[in-house]
Amino acid sequence: MIVQSFWSKPFLKDSNHPNARFKGGWLHEKYFYYSTALSCLKFKEFYKEVDLYTDSNGEKILKTILNIPYSNYHNTLDPLNDYHENLWALPKLHTYSNQNTPFIHADTDVFIWEKFSDKIVNNPIFCQNIEDNYPIYGETLDHILQILDWIPTEIINSLYKHKRVVAFNAGVLGGTDLDFYKKLYRSAIKMIQENNHLFHKIDVGMLNMIYEQHLGHAIADKNNISIHPLFENIDPKFTQLTNFHLAGFHTKYVHAIGYAKKSVYACEQIEALLLYEFPEYYNRIKHNGLHNSLWKEQYEIKESRKNFLLTMFQWLRNNSISHIYNTKFSLNNSVKILDEGETITILFTKPQTNEIEKLELIDWDNILLYFQEPLSINELCNELMNDSDISKKYTKDKLLDKILSFVIDKCLIHEIFIPENVLELSL
Repeated sequence: MIVQSFWSKPFLKDSNHPNARFKGGWLHEKYFYYSTALSCLKFKEFYKEVDLYTDSNGEKILKTILNIPYSNYHNTLDPLNDYHENLWALPKLHTYSNQNTPFIHADTDVFIWEKFSDKIVNNPIFCQNIEDNYPIYGETLDHILQILDWIPTEIINSLYKHKRVVAFNAGVLGGTDLDFYKKLYRSAIKMIQENNHLFHKIDVGMLNMIYEQHLGHAIADKNNISIHPLFENIDPKFTQLTNFHLAGFHTKYVHAIGYAKKSVYACEQIEALLLYEFPEYYNRIKHNGLHNSLWKEQYEIKESRKNFLLTMFQWLRNNSISHIYNTKFSLNNSVKILDEGETITILFTKPQTNEIEKLELIDWDNILLYFQEPLSINELCNELMNDSDISKKYTKDKLLDKILSFVIDKCLIHEIFIPENVLELSL
C-alpha cells in the first residue's frame, strides 16, 4: 500500500523562513495542489491503493474542494496541532507509526513512471537513498548539540561509530518492520518534547532531518537492521533525481526535493505534466481551486508555451530513444550569439516569463555552438568521442546520456534548441 501525508498547519502558517513549509515550501500554493494530485495519480497507475493521512483542514481542501482521488482519506493529524509548525516531518513519522501492514510512504512531491522493485520494498526498511556525510547534517548537528538538553543515545553512538553523519532520505520510505517505525516515532517525540523549551534558540526546520532521517538510520544501525535504498550514489544536490526534462521517457522517478519547489522550471513542468497526463483532473482542480479562492491566477502558462510542451511530451513518449538520438536539433531562430572577446554569450527568450535572458557559455554550455547547424545527439557524441580527453572520461553510452540530458533540458525547459520536424505534429 502507498501512503502519503499532509499536515496543514505549516502549510497555512505564513512565514518567509527558508526552512518553514508555508505553501508547502512551493513557489506558489497552486503547485502544491498540482504536485499532490500528480503524485497521487501516478502512484495509482502502479498500486491498487493510495491513501492520504491528513487533518481536518487537509481533508476539506484536498477531498471536499479539490477531490484529489485518494483511495481513502484518514483524518489522524489534528492531535499534532499543539506542536511547532516547523516540525513538518512529524506527521510523516506519525503516519509511519500508524501502519499495521507493510507500506510505502511517498512524499507528495515524488512522481513515478514505473513500479518500485519488490526486491527493494519488501525488505524490513527501504528508503530513497542513503545520505552519507552530506554537509548540511554536520552543520546542523554542530549547532544543536551545543544547545539541546537531550539527544537520543542512538545518534551519539552513530556519530561515535562512523565519525560522520549517516542518514537515509525519506522521500520514499517504508518496509515490513513496523516495530522499527513505532520506535522511531517514540524516540522523535521524546527528542521534541525534551527540547521544546529551547526551540527559540535553534532553526526548528533544520531539526526535521535529524529526528527523522539521521535518527532513523541510527536506530536501524543500533539494531543491525539493513536499510535498502532505491538509488545509489546520489549527490547532496540530488541532481540525479530532479530531472523533470527526462521524466516519463528516460527517467522513471522524480523528486521535487528542497530547492526544486522554488524553481519556476520545476513548477511549470509539474503543472504541464498534470495537464498532459491527466487533463480532466487538471481542469477540475484548477477550476475548483480558483472558484474556492485557494489561490489567485499567477504564473500562468501561456497557450503557445503550453502547446510546445504538450507536443514535446507526446513526441518524447511516442518515439524510441534511438529515434530521439538521431533527431537533429538546432538553435532556436530567436537565439543570438554574442562574441565578446574572451567570452561568448547567448541571448534567448525565457519561455516562462517572455523575458530576455543572457547565458555566458562556460564549460559544457559551449556545446551550444555546435547546434548553429542542425545536429543530432548521436552525431555530436561521435564527434566528441574523437577528443582523447572526453573518450578517457566517458564511455559512449554515458556520453550519450549526458548529451541527451543537456539537449532536452535546453529544448524542453528553455526552448534554446528546437528539434527538426517535431513542432509540426498535431496533438
